[in-house]
Amino acid sequence: MSPAIERTPGRPRARRLAALGLALLGCGGAPAPARPAAWNAAPDGQQGASSGTQAERYFPLVDGHIYHYATMSEGGEQGLLVARVHRADERRGELRFPSGVKRFAFTPEGVIRSDTGVFVLKEPIAPGTTWTGEHGGRARIAAVDAAIEVPAGRFTGCVQTVEERLGDRPARFVSTFCPDVGVVAIEAASGASYERAELKSYAPPVDVGPDGLRRAPAVDVGPPPGAPPGAR
Repeated sequence: MSPAIERTPGRPRARRLAALGLALLGCGGAPAPARPAAWNAAPDGQQGASSGTQAERYFPLVDGHIYHYATMSEGGEQGLLVARVHRADERRGELRFPSGVKRFAFTPEGVIRSDTGVFVLKEPIAPGTTWTGEHGGRARIAAVDAAIEVPAGRFTGCVQTVEERLGDRPARFVSTFCPDVGVVAIEAASGASYERAELKSYAPPVDVGPDGLRRAPAVDVGPPPGAPPGAR
């Protein structure tokens, strides 16, 4: 996905990160053009929609939810990716960015990219499940009980997938999906390059005021410097 990237010193690296396909799910390919103001418009999708599939628990698309990801590279340069969820119906949803939209579908076999038909996460959710990944390599579920700590907190019971691409452009992509949250971390290694995206915050919209309009809550920027572990 070509996501929102803050104007930080790491912006060139963040762009390369997007080119490697790290941005949220390790999805390769350019996003579809966004409708005007679609990425930050008030939530207008289907509330409470569910496909009932096993994979959706690890890749929930809850209408209006906002995800912020901190990105970093081997040189220490940093950036920020921002996505808002739009849920079209029980089977279809989108991740919207200022630069475009990526569309997904829940099927009995797993979660796929609607535009490519390539699996993001394949069922059954069990170690050893394999498929052709987003980047043309062999993807597999490596673990279903992974624990991970990122700026948004500590998560357990997570599914970790690994995609390895061989040939003249070898690369390795690792994605961590956590229950009822979604993508918590992505990392990509190709040659001497290493880049990573970690979940910084995620939250639903909230109702504010008598007009009933849904507005995004304040972004959780984490504990202040020097705060003890676990402080917010």
